[in-house]
Amino acid sequence: MAFDYAPFGLPDAAWLGKRVYKKLFLDNADLSAADRRAFTEDVDTVTWQYTLKPGTINVNAYRDDERDYGELAVVHATLKSAKHAARLAERIHRAIPYPLLLVLTYNAQWALSTAHKRASRAEAGVTIAEDIRATRWIDSDTPIEVEQAFVASLALDELPQTDFYALYSAWHQRLIALACARLSGRFHLPTEQDTRSAQRERLAECHQLENDIARLRAEIKKETRFNRQVELNTRIKGLEATLRDTAAAL
Repeated sequence: MAFDYAPFGLPDAAWLGKRVYKKLFLDNADLSAADRRAFTEDVDTVTWQYTLKPGTINVNAYRDDERDYGELAVVHATLKSAKHAARLAERIHRAIPYPLLLVLTYNAQWALSTAHKRASRAEAGVTIAEDIRATRWIDSDTPIEVEQAFVASLALDELPQTDFYALYSAWHQRLIALACARLSGRFHLPTEQDTRSAQRERLAECHQLENDIARLRAEIKKETRFNRQVELNTRIKGLEATLRDTAAAL
């Protein structure tokens, strides 16, 4: 199934459609043996679909002492298996120095991934990918309400056009907002920086609570003592209540 880029509203002038051969990743990226196996077995194709730069879109480059957002790339990875999707997304972000809007597709499902880029403070000429984000898989045929709102928010004319850092940060924030929406039930884009920071902090709290709950559920399955099972179950219920309250504030 072909992925529909129409909702992004990207200009035809930015279209590239250039195949990126897996050999380039295998030869040049810092990959473990497991990473190399995942690229070989799980990745079907990688395509550089669009390049957004001042010559193809009316947005200014952004540069400071750490960041060079002279252009943005939209890269599409078609997968044969979704088993290592998150790890592959991370490896692709780290291998390509440009800020990427990474599209992952697997059968009729798709996901987006973003990561901010900055120059390494320790090693000249090295670019660091940080705060790597990825959505869960979205079914192309039956997206839920918050996913529909997320897709609608990705349109280029809905994003800030001052410079490429602002534009990319808006894409990045929308991935965070979708993760929040999956917990709260509503897709919400904070407008103020302090509100965005608070949303991000609450999301991190929710993820930690989810991890703690999963850990305790795994522990209770192994526990044979009834009193300990009751204690663990009580702790789980308390964490679930905290998770509901935290998610409601996202």
